[in-house]
Amino acid sequence: MSLRTLTALAVAAAVITGGAVTAAPAPAPVKGQVFEPAPQSRQVYGTKEPAEAPDVQRHVVEAADGVDLYVETWLPAAKGKHVPPKKVPTVLIMTPYVKQGVRRYGESRGDVIEELTTRGYAVAQAHVRGTGESGGCLEQTAANQIEDGARVVEYLGRDAPWSNGRVGMYGISYDAETQISVAGLGDKAKTTYLKAIVPAATVAGQYEYSHADGVPFAGQALLSNAAYLGLTSAVPGETTTPVHIAQKTTCQPEILANSFNPTGDVGPYWMAREYRGGASSITAATLMVHGLADFNVQPSALAGFFDRLPAGTPHKGLFGVWDHNFSNAHSNVAPDWARADWFPMVVAWYDRWLKGLTTGVERWPAVQVQASDGSWRAERDFPGTGGPVGQLALGPGGTLGLAKPDPVGATTYTETVGSGVTFETPVLRKPLHLTGQPVLDLWLTTDRPDGHVAAQVTVLGADGEPVVHEGGSSEVLATYGFRSLQHLEPIRENWFRQSSPVLPPVGEPIRVQVRMLPTDLVVPVGGRLQVTIGGEASSPRQSLPSGTGATIALLHDCEHPSALRFLMADPTAPALEVREVDQEGRLTAPAPRRRVVDGDLASDKVCGRSPERLDAFRPTRDLVARK
Repeated sequence: MSLRTLTALAVAAAVITGGAVTAAPAPAPVKGQVFEPAPQSRQVYGTKEPAEAPDVQRHVVEAADGVDLYVETWLPAAKGKHVPPKKVPTVLIMTPYVKQGVRRYGESRGDVIEELTTRGYAVAQAHVRGTGESGGCLEQTAANQIEDGARVVEYLGRDAPWSNGRVGMYGISYDAETQISVAGLGDKAKTTYLKAIVPAATVAGQYEYSHADGVPFAGQALLSNAAYLGLTSAVPGETTTPVHIAQKTTCQPEILANSFNPTGDVGPYWMAREYRGGASSITAATLMVHGLADFNVQPSALAGFFDRLPAGTPHKGLFGVWDHNFSNAHSNVAPDWARADWFPMVVAWYDRWLKGLTTGVERWPAVQVQASDGSWRAERDFPGTGGPVGQLALGPGGTLGLAKPDPVGATTYTETVGSGVTFETPVLRKPLHLTGQPVLDLWLTTDRPDGHVAAQVTVLGADGEPVVHEGGSSEVLATYGFRSLQHLEPIRENWFRQSSPVLPPVGEPIRVQVRMLPTDLVVPVGGRLQVTIGGEASSPRQSLPSGTGATIALLHDCEHPSALRFLMADPTAPALEVREVDQEGRLTAPAPRRRVVDGDLASDKVCGRSPERLDAFRPTRDLVARK
């Protein structure tokens, strides 16, 4: 939905329902610009199915360990007077979710095969080992699968009879982690043909799907891996015995054993499935996409992966208000805000880096960020945006963000299921705009040598209730974070990798920094911001308490100032007018108004100290709890 119509519709909805407007759009800032991608290739060709030339378009690549890797390719076909070139670039979808002849992405997310082949691209689908027609065992994107991807890229770039030597990759979720793992960690001699990737909703490591900074999520790893075991035992949509069934179960004991590991440690199994180490080695032009309301694959990869992509590698970010999906296919969060320009963006990206056409992608904003009120703006990076720093100090009686009098005392809770404490700001007289990756910077004591901290930061409306995303979703405007008290080693480069526990001191003040999920939240006038802290949480995952029943005292005095610390949006960041699903015709820039990001509450000094720019707000710097 266009920002120009949001306010009117929100007011109308309030009149009809008798409710309060809790998520009206923020005013546009001083600068404004239209974002309209400019792909150059046209849809003039047909599509040649793999079954039409199975001897050419169905191929087996041999893996390093001898496993057969199945690849099938859709090619552009002549249509009328339009004959495709003999040599074309190839876009690879490397996925566990298909069987022979089935297109991975259908109408619900847009048929990328039809979109690209008709524009003169080949589109290949490679079946991940242990799934579909490929042999071997599904290993959840570890060394063998990464090497598989490099070999498939080499075949498509060097040996495929239609190839012009340039390969791209595309896909969401698992199909996105195959991209970043191959691009960053694959054999460089083989991936030299990989020129562009478009990963959407990826993890940056398998650990983060089932844990957060030393805290396991209840049953998550087991449920996830059991689901993928289902993929190895039957081809989706068929009841017949799948191909290579004897090979497909050989690695399941290792996967299931590690799924039961409750320690929160990043051991060898998880390190073998961690991709942040390859971020700084990626040379393929990267268009990275993630929904900030995605609680299936949470936007953790934006911290420690996207912000570590090399300056010399072309890369852009698109991060907005949607769930586990592409930007054009919202399902339960603000569907009218879906981006109608998604495929033009993708095509323009490939046209530039796979065909060498002039599409202007270099001039795109480094990052396009959508706030929880629906407004889009351009930022220089994410989650470190360069905006002003804010702080909201925890205080006695559940106060949050009151600079005077100075905070004193402590607030105590017991780390058991259902326990916790809440802190709230006063009613806001001006909007407050949190962005990037907030950090709950705590001083605390514990009476046990362990403990888990689970935190939620929630936007409350004028009625005191959590504000829900536009579009009928049940998801509230919130962000979440977790930390184990036995896992407090410095988080270098925004990358948690502590391999063994270290007992915290009992009864002594310790500084605990809890990283929240990357977000972009606007607290409206009349609303409040709430911070809830406890031993476990049920959203976005059910986290596990440590089981010790520790009594944890949150300290909030001038010697031990606990606070929520965060970046705010840059008030001068250009507003963007983008093409959403109901917009046609020419886009016009928004009216020039200055964005309000803080009504002084978050800028106030606490105990004489200005807001602190933590290392977490600086890309590639260590997150260190310094005294």
